[in-house]
Amino acid sequence: MRTVLLVLGLVLGASGLVPAALACGDKFLMVGRGAKFQRAYASVHPGKILIYARPSTNAKAAIRDPQLHKALRQAGHAVSVIEDWALLEAALRTAPTDVVLVDVAEASRLKAAIAASPTHPDALFVALPKAVPPADVICRLKSSDKPIRFLDEVENVMKARSKRAKAS
Repeated sequence: MRTVLLVLGLVLGASGLVPAALACGDKFLMVGRGAKFQRAYASVHPGKILIYARPSTNAKAAIRDPQLHKALRQAGHAVSVIEDWALLEAALRTAPTDVVLVDVAEASRLKAAIAASPTHPDALFVALPKAVPPADVICRLKSSDKPIRFLDEVENVMKARSKRAKAS
């Protein structure tokens, strides 16, 4: 009887010394170990995005931010950044493009370039500080917006393009 109690006591005592095994998913509950949103965000409708970032645009503006470009690529979009207007017009004529991200000051020039494009991309205008958008332009993005806001707007545009393509 003493032997049984001794073995039982040793087993119970030893089990308290061994750390508990972590179950599946418990590792994500530890501080700093969860999945990052940027890595988990994937676009349902990936597209080809052309960003026109004038060299004179403020380097702190989101349209020139490498983190925005990286976030768009990680979401599954094909991103091209162009800094010359002539190259932008050539790219719109030759490369299939779904969305053009551009400063709102370029709205009037961009409309003519989009009309000449065979794929007729949608334009997302970005309002820079102290910029006054023309009355006929809807500007949903600001240069101070976070990359996730840009991802949401691009996703909305791509969803609308997908619906229009299915309808026609």
